[in-house]
Amino acid sequence: MHFQENDIKRLKALVRQFPLASILMPNSQSDLNTICQVPVLYEPSRNIFMAHVAKNNPLTHCDKHSVKLLFNGDNCYLSPSYSNNKTLPSWLYASVQITAKVVIIKSDIEKEKIMNQLTTHFEQTFKPMWNINDMPIRSRQAMYQQLSFIEFTPTHWSGNFKLSQNKSAEIRAQIKENLKQAHKHSIAQLF
Repeated sequence: MHFQENDIKRLKALVRQFPLASILMPNSQSDLNTICQVPVLYEPSRNIFMAHVAKNNPLTHCDKHSVKLLFNGDNCYLSPSYSNNKTLPSWLYASVQITAKVVIIKSDIEKEKIMNQLTTHFEQTFKPMWNINDMPIRSRQAMYQQLSFIEFTPTHWSGNFKLSQNKSAEIRAQIKENLKQAHKHSIAQLF
């Protein structure tokens, strides 16, 4: 496939940088997928993704089934002016698609562990950093009754990075520099 990205390190880096997954689930009423968006955290040591969703989210009915997680990195219009008119207008993007098996977590100990990992990770740039343990235990337990905790075990990773790979090194260098000057740093880093 054109612009296929197979470097697992690059795929994992994009997932870490852009953790909001669009999750495609089978829909028994039609040939279409049901879709929800969920921030997920990848834990490389166990090769799993973790998340929580509201109890009524359709994802909670997918226990032991496979779903597709789609991650999209930055994207932008590529003007011919970015390459001294040596390219046609186009669109730059990077995306990762992961097939994963869903496991709904039942253990309260595991739910607490996942909530701690998620909040610690996503709070790390905030000052002061909020800690789930600052919340009274009864409030946490009530909150957990409204949530379902999920682990996703990936079975297949693939990616599409359309970043002018079909152009010469000189043109790619021009595009990268112009992306930086336009403050499109995250997509420029992928070049």
